[in-house]
Amino acid sequence: MLTLTDRADLGVFYDADAHRYGARGYADTVTRERFAHFYADCPSIGFEDGGRPIGGILFDGEEAHIAVLPSHHGHWALLLKPALQWLFTLRQDITVAVEQDNARCLRFLDRHGWQRIGERDGDVLYRLVPQDGTRKTAYPFRRKARSDASAARAGASPCTRTH
Repeated sequence: MLTLTDRADLGVFYDADAHRYGARGYADTVTRERFAHFYADCPSIGFEDGGRPIGGILFDGEEAHIAVLPSHHGHWALLLKPALQWLFTLRQDITVAVEQDNARCLRFLDRHGWQRIGERDGDVLYRLVPQDGTRKTAYPFRRKARSDASAARAGASPCTRTH
């Protein structure tokens, strides 16, 4: 069963990023310890499947970073809507960078009407804003009342690290 957690597992997030950016020498430059230290104070939300961490979202104060283990690519979409609801409590205008070769994600963002705002270092930049129910596709679950845990996450402060 797919669920959200209060924090992303930074080790799993690192593994997902290392897999994605491995050909670029990612693990040679960024160690697991450096990654965890750098993002430790940033707001995050985790993704789990059957109690096992599979990825999540980190917000560094400027951009959202989404990572999911390769074994769950294409199988975590039910978490996106509640994860975006959490993300938009931190900021109403979010930038995400998507690799140019990530055709599935690019199609998804384009299909849902989010604006392409440019390119940087081989990535396509998008501006995400709340859509207030204007999605072109329906989600197969009912809206639930916010729990105490999600209300606490809504008050999370943005990451204070400089980049």
